[in-house]
Amino acid sequence: MPRFLRTFLFVFGATCLIVGATGCNRREISPAGPIERVERDSVISLLNQVQQDAIRSAFSRLENYSYNRYLRTEQFDVDDFIIAFTEHNIAVTPTPDGPEQVIAVADSGGAFDFGFFKRFVSENVSDPDPVDLVPFVLEDNPSYLSPKNVDKYTFRIAGDTLMWDREAQIIEVRAKPDAADGLNIRKVRYYYEKNSKELVAMYLERIDLGLLFREESTFYVHILPVSSGEMVPYNTRFETSIKTPFKSSYRIRTVSTYTDHILQMRSRQ
Repeated sequence: MPRFLRTFLFVFGATCLIVGATGCNRREISPAGPIERVERDSVISLLNQVQQDAIRSAFSRLENYSYNRYLRTEQFDVDDFIIAFTEHNIAVTPTPDGPEQVIAVADSGGAFDFGFFKRFVSENVSDPDPVDLVPFVLEDNPSYLSPKNVDKYTFRIAGDTLMWDREAQIIEVRAKPDAADGLNIRKVRYYYEKNSKELVAMYLERIDLGLLFREESTFYVHILPVSSGEMVPYNTRFETSIKTPFKSSYRIRTVSTYTDHILQMRSRQ
């Protein structure tokens, strides 16, 4: 995992301690009315039918494929101008000893500045190893589905879209404005194929608050079917903005796109 993602883990751990200490000050949320409750329960029932196996195992399948990966990491200043970037095109080939990576094209500019978080965030932002973001967007027991939290969120069908040549339906879960205080997860979108109910993409927004900082992060994972019939990673995005009282905020975004998947090795049982 690129080390700059450790910022998220550090902030998350610190936030858990702070939120746990202040949870007694949260106000009570009124339960949903009968119409909202019926609509919400209908969407939750649909969520329970969405198949997650393909997206959860997509990154582990990469070890059997050759593929090309485009990787770009950018840092923005408070006025949203890029102050630094790295960019790589990486050709990956599987071997019995692990993936062999060849950086075909590399480019960079500017100088990354992580301020206070330098001790938690490495400047080595060009780490070519793939990052599995699925655990960040798809928890085993999402807090927004907990019985004590469902009244704090709205659940709705947000329409249809095309994911490659497949029609997908979108389910959106969003924290209610008057209940968002104390909730880390603010918005989630499930994109699932309508026919198979297979989850093909996932988007999540979260906010983590500490005594001396605020972190706003977004995650996105999109998988696609390849000629072998399996689902593998296509696109991932991670973006985080950290604000402190000591220094201007900074924002980092990393985008990875995986293409030209060719099955080279069979899965080892």
